[in-house]
Amino acid sequence: MKHFLVHVAGRGVMERLVRLMAGLHQHFIVAILFRMLTRRMPSAADQGGAKRYHVLMIDKDTFYEDVLASLGASPDVRVYVAHRVMVKSIAAAFLPPELDDNFYVSDELRTIHAKRNYGAFLTAMWPYLTRLLRIDAVVSANFGYYAEREFAGALEALGVPFLALHKENLKSPGRMDFFADLYRSRRGPFTGRRILVYNEIERIVQTRAEVIAPDRITICGMPRLDRVHYWRRHEANGTANDAANDTAINTSRKQVLFFSFTTKTGLPQIRRKSRSGFANLAEPMDDALAKLSWETLFRDSHQALYRLALERADIDVVIKTKPRPRDYQPVIELLGASAAWPKNLRLAYKGDPFKLMIAAHTVSGFNTTGLFEAITAGKPIVVPRFAEALDPAYEPFIVDYETAASYANSGEDLTAKLQASLEQPVQETELAAATKELLEKWTGNPDGKASERVTQAVLSEIDASRNG
Repeated sequence: MKHFLVHVAGRGVMERLVRLMAGLHQHFIVAILFRMLTRRMPSAADQGGAKRYHVLMIDKDTFYEDVLASLGASPDVRVYVAHRVMVKSIAAAFLPPELDDNFYVSDELRTIHAKRNYGAFLTAMWPYLTRLLRIDAVVSANFGYYAEREFAGALEALGVPFLALHKENLKSPGRMDFFADLYRSRRGPFTGRRILVYNEIERIVQTRAEVIAPDRITICGMPRLDRVHYWRRHEANGTANDAANDTAINTSRKQVLFFSFTTKTGLPQIRRKSRSGFANLAEPMDDALAKLSWETLFRDSHQALYRLALERADIDVVIKTKPRPRDYQPVIELLGASAAWPKNLRLAYKGDPFKLMIAAHTVSGFNTTGLFEAITAGKPIVVPRFAEALDPAYEPFIVDYETAASYANSGEDLTAKLQASLEQPVQETELAAATKELLEKWTGNPDGKASERVTQAVLSEIDASRNG
């Protein structure tokens, strides 16, 4: 706890210092602070020595795994990881506090001038930073992060490629229309070099919203899925089994992994940052969509996992949530403090879920990319499909895993199907044709080569910039 408090206190001091120095237009000092909060990505492919390409990534959960799998695995690339607090702190010195990812488009003169001043500061600061650290390109996890919007434009004006390796690609049919409108009316056009997306669905949404010209968006697939393809292909002879040892509760026991969801997962929401003043960090919507909620599905599904742990003391059950309080707190409120749970049930909300997933025999969840990773690994998949999920009003907002999953028609049936799945064999080394088609549709990665495509796309932009 002491180390944690020191870390938090130190981060808070750094945030305030960066904001102060940026506000005073101390470009060189901010560049030094930026360098201090930037680290080299540890990678087996980078053991030192000269590299042909140097790429700066702005850190973000899950995005780190995508970059590590692609650029981080290239022997020609050195990746530097910048803490997101750095960019946000600089932005805070210039941008009005009400701006955020989903409220960036504005015709107010005060806001327009603030954006210009922010971009001008970044333009002046960049030469100082690149004297301290060679950077050939910058990659971000999303084209729409508010603190990075002017960063993209400033670098583009300097001839430095700024690319978005867009990681939010899971759009059900209903969410496609919602996000096309949100992108167009609230986020606006991307001013960087190129956007890389996982799938055709996201490409359609972004081009329809006029975020970017069609010739500057590339479908590459989900890079971190490559490691799952590799694991599946080598699992049969045991060469990959050790990867789960430090995460599984007990690798001699069968394990069920449940990717938790909330009452709003996959439903239309306009998320806002804390300073916006909106309750639950969501802007109210007046239409019928605002009333949609997976309330019963959430309750009965999580209780089904609790019941499974009670009924099967011989197995282990893991409920995996995202690391934000708004994701794990509802689970605790429903099931009680985790300390009082059955000993074979635990809550995991931090870290990369890959090891949890490959250690599991069966994986369950709802409206999550995690299930496509489990499908790729050849795991039995069980999806709750009852309560609100049977209401036609909710159908457009459900991700369909087709024949790759079995479906439970009640909470009790979910418990029963999870138990029955423990007797199912694991998938063969090669995936069925229908499964590959499903992975192509949602992840753009049926072949385990997305990392190659991402790396080639980024390095091609660097080469093009060098060649003028």
